[in-house]
Order: sequence, then structure tokens, then C-alpha cells
Amino acid sequence: MELSLSIASFPLDAETAGEMERLIDGEPEECRTLLQHELWQKPFAKGFAVLAYTDSGELVACAAAADLVGVHHYEWSAFVVPDYRRLGLATALADGVQHSLEQRGAESELAAFTENEATDAWLMGLGYNRSFQELQFEAAPLPAYELGGGVEIVPYEEKHLEQLGALLREAFDESVLPVLEHNLADPERQVYVMCRNGNLIATATTSTEEQALWLTALAVSPEIQRSGYGRIFLYWARHLAHEKNLTRVLIEVETENRAWPVYEKAGFSKLYTISYWQRPLQ
Repeated sequence: MELSLSIASFPLDAETAGEMERLIDGEPEECRTLLQHELWQKPFAKGFAVLAYTDSGELVACAAAADLVGVHHYEWSAFVVPDYRRLGLATALADGVQHSLEQRGAESELAAFTENEATDAWLMGLGYNRSFQELQFEAAPLPAYELGGGVEIVPYEEKHLEQLGALLREAFDESVLPVLEHNLADPERQVYVMCRNGNLIATATTSTEEQALWLTALAVSPEIQRSGYGRIFLYWARHLAHEKNLTRVLIEVETENRAWPVYEKAGFSKLYTISYWQRPLQ
């Protein structure tokens, strides 16, 4: 059987997106998430898909990579139909990803896959090392919650910029600033800030995807961590999902982040673990 690869840039045309939809139909939800499903046809998305076809034109495998925050850093994953997994298609897809990354001038990359012994062995065979892992959490919308006296959560305004930048640098490091810039520029993301008596003490960014509210870039000022404000922000997000008639709230947290038990205390439950793998660009 002859197999051929092709590469398509985001946004994908309707035919290609439809083929990929049918390919992963019935697969676990995380398959769609890792393949950047929400970006396939977004006009502003920066990324591409590597597609593997049989000689009869049937799509049997694909990979997708996206520059999520516009800093030439790509995250990618792949899926191969089970009957074709012994043909080396996954490695061919990885090679196609590498070729496209080089063409696009990518400065770094991460391969993202759910935990699996066979997948782990395959990635290590390609020269990747596990960089870090994230837990994905889910919670149901919350009809009501208490914010607390002197505390408010409001959409970001330009007047918050200086305090917000300082808070993020303290909570993370300078590398988070391009992420903030991207979140502020993206029309489908909304940056919120929590203020206590007029002082900015926490922040998070929201986006909506397929009836789910995603919460990202959650940060609490190091000076007041372990004071319950992170949990309040999580309750607020669940209530926001209720107000928007969404079905759930999703958030990802690094396994090394000691604060992740806070999410369980705020009513979130673990869905699965994603491993991120890295190797130097060739």
C-alpha cells in the first residue's frame, strides 16, 4: 500500500477540516484538544497539519502544530488510525512536523501526548525528553458563590497594565509577558483582574470552546498566596460559566505546581495527564 504525506496551513479549508473531524470521530476528547481542534479554521491561527493518505485518498493519520501565543514556539500532537500504527506512520508524521517547523523558523517546540508507555517509548526513540506534565481539571458551572468584602473581579482595563505586569512577573517570570500580550490582543480571550480595596491581587484569562469555559494564566500575587483568593477566582469562573449557559470549566495545571490541590477544593476533578516532550530543533 502506498501512503503519501501533505501539509496544510491553518486555517484549514472546510474539506480538510472535515476529513480530520471524521478521522478522530469517536476518539477521547483529549485527542481533539491535543490536535488543536479549535484552531483548525480560525482565521488568525498560526499552525499547520501534516496529513497521511492512502493511495485511494483515505486520510489515516494526522498531526497538528500551533504557535499558540505568536512567539515562534509550537506545540504539536499526532493521531494514527489503529490499523496503520505498525507502518511507521507516526514517525513519518513527526518528520513532517520537523520539516514544517524548520520552514516556519520555529524557535522551540513541544510534543504533547497523554501518558502512554508505547507513546513515551516512541518519543524517546525520536530523541525527545519529557519536559513537564500537566493535569487537566474539570468542574461544573456554579449557580452562586460569595466573592467576599472589598474584593471584585472585573475585565482588564489599560489602567491595570503596570500592576498586572508586575504581578505576572512575580508569579512566573519575564517569559510570561508575551503570553499576556497575546491574551490582550486575542479577541476571543478576556483577561480579568481581581482587586482588593483597589489593589490588583490576582488575574486569569478566559476563553470559550465548545460549551466549555477555559481558564488560563491564573496567577495570585505571591504576597497573599494561600489566603484563599485563588479558590475564590475558581468559584467565580464556575459562576461565569453558569451565567454564560456553558456546560463546564476546564483548566490545566503543571503537576509540579504545589497549588493544584486548590482546584480540587474548589470543586474541580482531574480528567487526565498530558506529558510535554522537547528536543532541540534539527
